[in-house]
Amino acid sequence: MLADELRSIPLFKNLTDRQRKRAAERLQEVDVDLGAVIARQGDFAYHLFVVREGTAVVTIDGELVTSLGPGSTFGEIGVLDHGVRTANVVAATPMRLLTMTVWDFDELAADLPEFAAHAKTMAQFRLERS
Repeated sequence: MLADELRSIPLFKNLTDRQRKRAAERLQEVDVDLGAVIARQGDFAYHLFVVREGTAVVTIDGELVTSLGPGSTFGEIGVLDHGVRTANVVAATPMRLLTMTVWDFDELAADLPEFAAHAKTMAQFRLERS
């Protein structure tokens, strides 16, 4: 069950089982081909992503920042700010992702302020590291 899998994802680990189930209901699974641009720096952020399988590389202004593997999340900065992507994310392998729309994220965050606060903390940490 997806809600159980979310226990190991840092963004969702602080939620109760019931809250994780609510989050899981808002996630959709998508497959991504090798080389696909998942997020483009400067584009509006419509989705938050969780890496289920595969690897992606993250660049900012053409500079390699990090790679992302299973359990990693990305896109939370733009989704939280209702803004634009701060980095490019490209599939380095075929990938399976979980995605949540900004609208579903907002609804979940409104119902679960502790989830929103935790997401903001994670986003701030990521911004400080980049």
